[in-house]
Amino acid sequence: MALNTGLEKIVHIIPLGYEIDRAVVPFQDQIPGRVYLLAVINNPDLDQNMVAQQQHFVNQVKARLNKTTEVITINTNMFELQDVIKTISGIIRKEQEQGNRISVNMSACGRLTSVGAVVAAMAYDVSLYYVMAQDYARTEEEINLHGLSICPTPNVKRIVNFAFVQPDEIGKQILVSLYKKGKSMRPIDIFEVLKDLSVQGYGVLYPEVEGKKKRELQIRQLMKLDKTFLTRLERDKLITREKHGRNVFVTLTESGRYMACLSGLLE
Repeated sequence: MALNTGLEKIVHIIPLGYEIDRAVVPFQDQIPGRVYLLAVINNPDLDQNMVAQQQHFVNQVKARLNKTTEVITINTNMFELQDVIKTISGIIRKEQEQGNRISVNMSACGRLTSVGAVVAAMAYDVSLYYVMAQDYARTEEEINLHGLSICPTPNVKRIVNFAFVQPDEIGKQILVSLYKKGKSMRPIDIFEVLKDLSVQGYGVLYPEVEGKKKRELQIRQLMKLDKTFLTRLERDKLITREKHGRNVFVTLTESGRYMACLSGLLE
């Protein structure tokens, strides 16, 4: 876990499409300590001319940022909403652990990516803003100079956040484990996750116990898993449970996949 140094940094996260002004104009008034640029800069499955164009905008934005600003470029699949949410959430979680002040720019990218930026920013209650365009580029020269939008002066609209109801940390860890597994898990598989997390009541698992105490411990661990964790996740439609014979299988729903991405725990 990253340590809080006590020295707050101003951090901006910018999912970047074919924009320049919308990415850099807000910094006329305030120089950030760190900027994350999320963009498609390496993807063999996409049109390479498009990837090369995107690299141009990344280079232009980096060139116009203050030399004292640390710039971190992250290759991100901007056409996959879960990947956008996962990447932004991971950055926010890490920066919050360091005690930094985070802002997310939702206006320098395409519509789908913007949705991911909004979801992640609101889930973590960080500053979210939209840079208003004052004109739009009409020629290739203008696009290369400004990006698709022309913003000679900062006209920044702050977006009001609303609360997201998320699982507790243990619930998030269960969702992340299901996401990483890529298939259904049995309760005993989830017990192993809880043991690794040092969750109370799972320090010793029932298969490790002999005799009558084994059955007693199994019942206690199953009941706690059900009432404390799985029932809540199922109620929120993040998982489903299905019984096959004597086995119960826990499966991540599509909503659960998004919540796992939102956890900030996925690389």
